[in-house]
Amino acid sequence: MKRRRVLQIGAALAALPFTGCGASTPEPSLAPVAAKDPPGKADPVAPAPAPVKPADPPPVDTAAVKEPAAPPAPKYTFSRVIGKIGKNHRHVLVVPFEDVKAGVEKSYDISGASGHQHTVTLSPEQMKGLLAGQDVRIKSSLDHQHAHRILVKCAPAVDPPEWVNAVTVEFSGKDEHELVVTAADVAAKTDKTYDVQGIAGHAHTVTIPAAEFEKLVKAGTTKVFTSRADDGHDHLAVIYNRPPKA
Repeated sequence: MKRRRVLQIGAALAALPFTGCGASTPEPSLAPVAAKDPPGKADPVAPAPAPVKPADPPPVDTAAVKEPAAPPAPKYTFSRVIGKIGKNHRHVLVVPFEDVKAGVEKSYDISGASGHQHTVTLSPEQMKGLLAGQDVRIKSSLDHQHAHRILVKCAPAVDPPEWVNAVTVEFSGKDEHELVVTAADVAAKTDKTYDVQGIAGHAHTVTIPAAEFEKLVKAGTTKVFTSRADDGHDHLAVIYNRPPKA
């Protein structure tokens, strides 16, 4: 064989991969290869989450919802109006019951036989209170450098027993307080407390103990002190076991 041919075969053999002992050619991987995006293409943007719908409020238990309590019905069937005037010198207050039922504001002249004029005004709210059995305390207009305290209330055709005084009471001072002790109270002879505000511009209470009722019945009279007012004063109440003069 020619020398040139031998050299060509040797060069070809040298170019073949070496497969002898030692490291072998690595096996090709079976894992899939992620495809690459073409140049210039951005990653896809994840969609925005759907808005969360607020939870519905719990259902209202209509059985648990209570209607506001209605005002108590008047204790009596009214048909007239009583008007009392403090420090009175022949003034007269007349309020027709029809005015109270109408429920509109109205003013009244209380001059009477006094020789000078005062007026008294009742508001719609006060008319409503009267019809509900409340006592209304107001002042008259100012005239001759003075005014009068006024007490107005509705009444049935005949005074009920608890409005009828079985005793006569004299209070110290000039505040025009009023104490009503019924015949039933005198007979019961048990401790009882009374509101004695009357026409006065402030309140007091009087408590008559059972022992003082016994004294009232046996001796015909007894004495008790009122509670103290906010300004610290009180009154002595002298009680006589006889009805007041008409």
